[in-house]
Amino acid sequence: MIYISKGSSKSSLHKPLKVTHCGKTIQLSGLQAELWRKGRYEFAAAQTKAEELALANLSRAGLAEIQQENTAAFRYYTLTSCVLCPTRRPGIGLSAKEKELLCWLKKAGLRMTVAELVYLRSRNIHPTRKLLRARNRQALVEKIYNPHNIADNLLEQQMESTGCRDEVVADLLSLLRKKRLVLL
Repeated sequence: MIYISKGSSKSSLHKPLKVTHCGKTIQLSGLQAELWRKGRYEFAAAQTKAEELALANLSRAGLAEIQQENTAAFRYYTLTSCVLCPTRRPGIGLSAKEKELLCWLKKAGLRMTVAELVYLRSRNIHPTRKLLRARNRQALVEKIYNPHNIADNLLEQQMESTGCRDEVVADLLSLLRKKRLVLL
């Protein structure tokens, strides 16, 4: 079983751990705090039954996304269940592709999903003035969605088999490790 933590914490070294998720602060201690910290910046795996039970509690509280298998497809689907929130840190020290993802996340005028980011990269669509900001939201939506992928979760399913999927997931995880991204 793999998982990734959701929410943010400013005091990860203090006990008990206080995690903020969607405006609520939740106190974690013991095994739950340890597991949340392990999955904060990367996918982690539960090793014991006790860890699986603690993860189930974290998941119910909205503080973790869990998948049963550790495959690239399951990591992709885990991230599709998260809201990607860019932080206010500067984009220094990032690769060109990470900067591009961060630009989409910060300036698109709408909340971008993992599937949408994979679609944009797979079609070699780069952030331009005509696609960024709230006033150009409709143009961006029309670039991404069409009658073949507009149905519920259809884009996520189509992007599962796209060649650049794993690259986008790796770049998003890199942004998470570099504290340029928070998962909710």
